[in-house]
Amino acid sequence: MSNWRTKTLQDFRVFLYSEIAFLILVLLLILILATNVRSQTQATNLPGPSIREGNRAMDDYDRTINRMKNDAKAANERRRNLFPQINEDFQRIQVIHNEIVRMLQPDKTLNFDRLAELSEDMKKRVARLRENLALPQAEKTDAPLSHTQIIDETQVKKTIVALHDLIVEFVGNPLFKNLGVIDAKVIETASENLGEIINTSDEIKREAKVLSKSARK
Repeated sequence: MSNWRTKTLQDFRVFLYSEIAFLILVLLLILILATNVRSQTQATNLPGPSIREGNRAMDDYDRTINRMKNDAKAANERRRNLFPQINEDFQRIQVIHNEIVRMLQPDKTLNFDRLAELSEDMKKRVARLRENLALPQAEKTDAPLSHTQIIDETQVKKTIVALHDLIVEFVGNPLFKNLGVIDAKVIETASENLGEIINTSDEIKREAKVLSKSARK
């Protein structure tokens, strides 16, 4: 009887050890499978090259937009601080314009020396105004005007009329009604307009000096 119990106990132990070993093996398999699934999931969630490139482009775009906003704010702050001088030049440009245009009246004659002086003052005022407004210099308007071959009083009057048209457009620009304007098109138009005024004023000065010298001969 004792031998039977001993044998039964041994058989039970063998069975128990076998079950434990089996359970351990199953647990190991489950852990291995779980690790593989997790690795595959993480690999799937990683962004591909195209996604990373897209994210990088968006980051660059955001930085560019923020820089443009900061530049615009700085320009607006500069305009406000320099408003007294900006306003002075703005008003003076119109006064100079009016005096020049009055020379075109039938009962008036062109005073070439005075015209050269006024156009030089106009050029300086406009250049300083553009600088104080922190406007970009438009390349296509900063190039010197082509000089006409014939310089006479009629030609000077044509150039004065061209200057008049530019001043009228310049005065009507929304930027000069609200210095806080940051519209790119408005700013570009103002910059181009001021560049053309500078060139046209310079041309009037040149023509006036040529005719002034001729009148003294």
